Amino acid sequence: MHKGQVRLKIQNVECKMRNAKSTIIALVFLSAIILLAACGGETAAPTAPTALNATGVARSTTAESDPTAYITNVVLAKGAQGDNYDPVDVSDTFEPSQKTLHAIVSLQAAPADAEVRAEWYLIEATGYAPNSKIDESGLSIKQGGTRNLDFTLENTQGAWPPGTYQVKIFSNGVLAVTKNFKIEASSDAPTASPSVIKQIVLAQAVKPDTFEPVNPTTQFQANAPAIYTAVLIENSPPGTIYRVRWYPPGQEPLEKELSPGHSLWLESHLLPSDGGFPTGEYKVEIYMNDQLVDTKTFTVE
Repeated sequence: MHKGQVRLKIQNVECKMRNAKSTIIALVFLSAIILLAACGGETAAPTAPTALNATGVARSTTAESDPTAYITNVVLAKGAQGDNYDPVDVSDTFEPSQKTLHAIVSLQAAPADAEVRAEWYLIEATGYAPNSKIDESGLSIKQGGTRNLDFTLENTQGAWPPGTYQVKIFSNGVLAVTKNFKIEASSDAPTASPSVIKQIVLAQAVKPDTFEPVNPTTQFQANAPAIYTAVLIENSPPGTIYRVRWYPPGQEPLEKELSPGHSLWLESHLLPSDGGFPTGEYKVEIYMNDQLVDTKTFTVE
């Protein structure tokens, strides 16, 4: 972080029909908040192995000449079942709401004490640094053998940003397989017309009972107690998902999902750290069902 910059906190208050509350949020995709776990299980020996290289092309080799030879397959899935962690709903495309992603690694006659590691990457998504490592975990196979391993990546807050991702599987430090996958909303997801959002207003405050904006402005002071975005929603279709994404200068985006009723104001606000808000240009984006509806810009002096 550059000198003079501080880490911001984000708080959001849901609709007035619900219990109003503030939640400190921080984007989890490029932080240690995302949790990654790995586990393995025993199973009977499958058919003869066909090892894969980093691009998924079959090859003929042995563990003695290649430490990745016992990794015979890797698939992405929405779940795993049984003692052998068999993949459930294999896919290379997932919904933003998919909480846990599974990389199922199939082993054939793995040597004792083999080390297998998974590294997860965000390759490209709007508003995020490209080619960024999300997290990683490793597993030591003490007794070797034939089995599946289930490496999981869990999102504990919000939704995955739509974009392209990647998982890399290593054996004893050598890259064995690379798998690409996508996060995107399905075509049958609930839709909402942009006309549902009637107003988006930046303001110094909001009314505590209705969340209507107070003192609208696009210029704020570094010592401001908070910066608010107020969003007026009317006749929201059931199942519509609304998100607010803030872009402070020199920091990763901050995001919160909102669950509105039918006709109401929503509000989301930033709170400064002890040193106040960093000066510079900011922007805030409003999304419906992962589609960008509008972007507002403002400055802090």
